[in-house]
Amino acid sequence: MQHLLPLEVTKRALRSEVCPQCIQRQPDGPWPLDQPRPCEGECTIFINLPQLLLVAREVKSPSIGPYEHAIQQLICQTCHSNPTAGDYCAGRTLRECPLSRYGGLVVDVLERLAQARRGPGPAC
Repeated sequence: MQHLLPLEVTKRALRSEVCPQCIQRQPDGPWPLDQPRPCEGECTIFINLPQLLLVAREVKSPSIGPYEHAIQQLICQTCHSNPTAGDYCAGRTLRECPLSRYGGLVVDVLERLAQARRGPGPAC
């Protein structure tokens, strides 16, 4: 059995759950999860994956609001993917930015992966 590094597992999980829904994805049919799509190099989700993992590790909340705030502070303020990035980012406002549009799903995927790595919690 091949053991994958956590970052590669994370990328595969995102490719499986986020990419098929993405409005920026080219209609290229099924795509192997172990291979990056052509758009991945420009995708704000994949570009910022290390920071997203940090947000998922640091923020613990039952609601998405604190995660969105942390993403906006840590990632959006220094983003170069959109000319209006920062507090008044048009891509975020219009939900054209993949990270903005699918941020909740990304956080959900990251949290489920973290839970799987931790294993089952203590029995009550």
